[in-house]
Amino acid sequence: MITIFEALEKMKAIPEGIKKPKIIIVDDDLSFTTMLGDFLYDECKMRMDVYTNGESFLEDFTAEDFRIIILDYYFDSNSNLTGIDILKAIKQKNKFAVVMMVSGQDDLEIAIETIRNGATDYFYKGNKTVFANIVSSIVKLVELQKQQFN
Repeated sequence: MITIFEALEKMKAIPEGIKKPKIIIVDDDLSFTTMLGDFLYDECKMRMDVYTNGESFLEDFTAEDFRIIILDYYFDSNSNLTGIDILKAIKQKNKFAVVMMVSGQDDLEIAIETIRNGATDYFYKGNKTVFANIVSSIVKLVELQKQQFN
């Protein structure tokens, strides 16, 4: 795992021909969403859209949408869908979609479930390095993209 400083330096060093990824955050935890959104914009200059409701996100999501999706596992009782339901719907529309699951639960079984259903990563929100881990994963995706263009 790289440090946050290394990840940020790599993000700043992305060549002009490679666009920084656009992000979608789907999470009803406004505190987490605001902090993550501010961090990704302020430190990495990434643009993002935020949805606090899985249903409204799925209404807008299309098979041609190739933004990185950061998706919460648990939604409050006002939602009829779980993060797994949303993940499955995303993968039905676009099997190549990159989905990073986040959760307030540090649970290996949940992590395995999300990966088996197509998530690329699972991050525990309570981990002090959660933002660094997300940025590190995004950097790896950008580096893979860069390799494809070389």
